[in-house]
Amino acid sequence: MHFDGSPVDPQGFHAALSALDHYGNHGSSSAFFAGCAFGHQRLDITSAAAFESQPLEEVELVLVADAILDNREALCDQLGIERRFRAALPDSRLILLAYRRWGHDCVRRLLGDYAFALWDASECSLLCARDHIGARPLYCISQGDRFYFASDQRAFKAWPGLSLAIDESSVAAFLIAPGDCHDFSFFRDAYPLAPGGVLRVNRHGLTLDTHWSPEEATSVRYARREGYVEHFRELLMRAVDDRLDVTAKVGTHLSGGLDSSGVTVLASQLLKEQGRRLDSSYSWSPPVSSRYPLPGAGRDEREVIERIGQQEALECHFGSTSGADFLSYLERDIAVDGTVDVFEEFDVMRVAEKRGVRVMLSGWGGDESATFGIRGYPGYLLTHGRWWKLLTLTREAAGGLRRPRNMARFFWQQAVVPCLPNSLFARYSPFFDPRRLPPLYREMLIDRFPEAAARRGPAWRLYPDPNRIQCLLLRHGHLGSRMSTWAHWSAEHGLIYRYPLTDRRLLDFTLGLPPELLWEQEQPRRLYRDAIGQRLPPGLGKNDSANERKRMAIRDECWRLLSSASERQVFRMPCEWLNMAAFQKRLLTVPDGGMNDRDVPGFVMLCSAVQVWHLWQRYMSSSR
Repeated sequence: MHFDGSPVDPQGFHAALSALDHYGNHGSSSAFFAGCAFGHQRLDITSAAAFESQPLEEVELVLVADAILDNREALCDQLGIERRFRAALPDSRLILLAYRRWGHDCVRRLLGDYAFALWDASECSLLCARDHIGARPLYCISQGDRFYFASDQRAFKAWPGLSLAIDESSVAAFLIAPGDCHDFSFFRDAYPLAPGGVLRVNRHGLTLDTHWSPEEATSVRYARREGYVEHFRELLMRAVDDRLDVTAKVGTHLSGGLDSSGVTVLASQLLKEQGRRLDSSYSWSPPVSSRYPLPGAGRDEREVIERIGQQEALECHFGSTSGADFLSYLERDIAVDGTVDVFEEFDVMRVAEKRGVRVMLSGWGGDESATFGIRGYPGYLLTHGRWWKLLTLTREAAGGLRRPRNMARFFWQQAVVPCLPNSLFARYSPFFDPRRLPPLYREMLIDRFPEAAARRGPAWRLYPDPNRIQCLLLRHGHLGSRMSTWAHWSAEHGLIYRYPLTDRRLLDFTLGLPPELLWEQEQPRRLYRDAIGQRLPPGLGKNDSANERKRMAIRDECWRLLSSASERQVFRMPCEWLNMAAFQKRLLTVPDGGMNDRDVPGFVMLCSAVQVWHLWQRYMSSSR
């Protein structure tokens, strides 16, 4: 957008659009108007997508959208659209019609995964919006009277002459707390539109608002427990079913835990009812082998995966990533990829692409919504005088009355510590603080940006209030960060990720539940289990010890590869953000006899330093 009315350079625009060609398996298109230009990369996943023609122009409105709406029928009913026209109505057209009817408030009526930009020539303003959870990314840059937006920051990099300086405060924040993933940008003027964000842009500036926030959820109360179960079941079925309204092959994550297992079983059975089938499932766990045998007695998630596979006649592909794959991930450009450590998903994407899978269902987000556990609940019981239930919960979580030390530890960490003031909580927090480790960054960098330390997310604080913690987790940024990263990576493989357990209707329901439903019949997540009922096999649980051993072996192999690279002087070039002496020393300090849990924090800090070293070489070395 050029708010001074000057024309957009076609050559620069097409260079930016071409940088995102891997998003457009079904072609790309663009349109130029007075002072603005729009481009679209097309990937047909739904039947209605075959009728897409973007950029969509209609009477002073222009729209580009990356959208899969889940409430098409409801929107059509509200807009008075005849049924005979609905099948050929693409989602972009629905969004435009909704804007004509409700203006900026139309975003509150949209359900699904989307990011869009809509130019209203009558108001000389641009409306940008992103779905409530951040399933589809959207990045913006505002420089003077020019405004840029894209699904991927690679477009910004490809635009000739667009200034993209590295934001060193973001580098400092990442080095201080690398595991605290947020949806942010390493570029100074670029930023992601936050999940649930609505941005209005005109020649006078920018106005940021939200169309959804977890704190707005209303209380859900039924006279009988069966009411909660029935409502939960209805929402779960609808959330999965809506995401199966696609023309392509569908795959699912399957870890053996409640989230992915529930999504997989429901998707499989709903597709069978439609005369279709779920193509395949994917696990990060290693295949059963002499190195990773089954322990038996139902103590391995692969046994659950096998039972689900037999029940649903479903093939599962197990993880085969290596330390070399981890090393390749560390060498990628985190400025455009993000910093989420989910490199094992590359293997999933490669296999799924070969099978022709185009939609991948994930249970990601369930821990914050449908299967939220007991975090904050012991403190809630303590502050509300529910002593007997707290004792019962403590006994069960600690393994019985015969383990008084475990009971005391659980009571202190989960019930008492959340009630402490911030200063005392910081002292007794059960979460690891990476600042306790010898730093690999230069203190001068942190001194220049003292605000970087304050970026650590509020989700690292426990409160005696489960709902407050749930809202903090949803606002933390790790969901949008992972979803953005997977959107970028999966585009290279023609994949779209969808997350049924983050359905807005489901989130509003779970956020409104009474805390007493978090732990019932001496078991967490009971309501979710009962809502799915007998569809799930017995013995369900996230027992992934083999996967953890595999991940530890991958880390160990990666560290040894990094050490070998250091000995070959691969990291000889300086990086002014790092303490190079400490960095080189950590590279060579590979644990004898293999890594263990105590070595992981140091390895995580090393990985962030390696990523930052590569970032410096890409963007900063030539300018110093």
